[in-house]
Parts: sequence; structure tokens; C-alpha cells
Amino acid sequence: MLGAEVYSRGRFWEVDLLRGIGITMMVVSNFVTDLQLFLNYSGHPFFWKAFAYATASIFVFVSGLSFWISYSRTIKKNPRPYAKYFRRFLKLFGLGMLITVVTYLFLDGMTIYFGILHFLGVATLLAIPFYRFGKLNLLWAAFFIFGSLWVRNLIGPPWLLPLGITFKGFSSPDYFPVFPWFGVYLLGLTAGSVFYPEGMRKKELRIPANPLVLALCVVGRHTLGIYLVHQPLLVGLLMLIYGPLPGISL
Repeated sequence: MLGAEVYSRGRFWEVDLLRGIGITMMVVSNFVTDLQLFLNYSGHPFFWKAFAYATASIFVFVSGLSFWISYSRTIKKNPRPYAKYFRRFLKLFGLGMLITVVTYLFLDGMTIYFGILHFLGVATLLAIPFYRFGKLNLLWAAFFIFGSLWVRNLIGPPWLLPLGITFKGFSSPDYFPVFPWFGVYLLGLTAGSVFYPEGMRKKELRIPANPLVLALCVVGRHTLGIYLVHQPLLVGLLMLIYGPLPGISL
């Protein structure tokens, strides 16, 4: 199915494993959110809220870790690889805007203005100047995470939504502002500087011959595709079972 030989070209199985865990948890979390939004499910609210935050934290953290590894390797060949990461920004942010348009057109009052893909696109560019701080990104991470305690109380125009400053009546089922989530992303950079200096492991890790681990590694190699298709599939499944859902305009 998948063995150590697949990672001989520089991929790290443990990073794919983290991605696989994160995207699997995200599918579960978003399915519960769909049940809450469309079918009034209200069981175990504290658990599912904590689960959602844990899911998002894993996903954003491993994205920051992956950026560190990728950028460390890239600058060895090209000291100014800005075009590569600008293209990545355009890809992720463009997909995020597509989701914004779709949710605006088809979901009543549930538009995603600045979701996970918008954020990851922006974080790709923001992380470039922070790369030089290495382990000191731990301090910057604390700045963004704890700074959100102040920022979230501010009210402003819609164009400040990416920072975490909302407007009156703002509501969105998926919102990842720079405060605090770029702090979590920077924790990934910090971990990268410790465990993957110059984009390489400090110590070799042998991939376990465990079917679950191997399966999650495979899933972790395709997180973007899974993210893009999982919600339409989940909502489609609910509509197949329950018929038309409230809040969806088709």
C-alpha cells in the first residue's frame, strides 16, 4: 500500500500523518457542523466545539511546519523564491474566493468570507519575512494568539475581517483570521526550526508497518482535494437522506 520507499524522495511520513489526522478530524467536525446547521443537532456542544478547535489547530500547525520544510529547501536553490509562493497564494486564496461565491449564492446567511483556504493563502506570504526568526517565532506566535483577545473585541469595516476585526451582525460558519491563527501557523514554523533545520530531519524516523498509519499517510498526501470535495459530498448525502435542507438555495 505505502512503504518507506515512497518517502525516499524527501517527503516525511510523520508530516503526512499529521495532515491525514487533521483532514480526517476536519471531515468529522464539518459533518457535525452540517448536522447542527441543517438538522438542529445540539448534542455534546462543548465536546464538539473543543474538537473543532483541536482540528483547526492541527491543520494550521502542520501547514506552518510544511511551509518551513518547503521554504528551507527552496531557498537553498533560489534565495528569492517569491514567485513560487505568490503562485501558491493565488491558488489557495483563489479557491477560497470560489468558496465565498458558492456559499454566498447557495447558503442563506452562511457565507464564508475568510475561511481556512483564504487564511492559508495569506499565511503563505506572511510567513516569508517571519522565516528568518526561526525559534524566535515562538514569541511572535504568542503575540498573534494572545493579541486576538484584544482584536476580537474590535468592530470595523468588512475589509478588516482578515485581521479578526468583525462588523456588527457578522456570522460565518468558517472563519480563520490572522489573529489568532497565524500564531498557530508560526508554532509550526517554530517546530520546523527545531526538528527540521534546513528542511531536513535531525533524526531518521522509520515508518511503522501499521495499516492505520499508512492509510492516514495516504490521506495526508491529498488534503486539498479532500477538503474541496468533502462538504459537497456530506451535504449531498444529507439531502439524499432527508430531502431539501433549510438554508440551501438550489
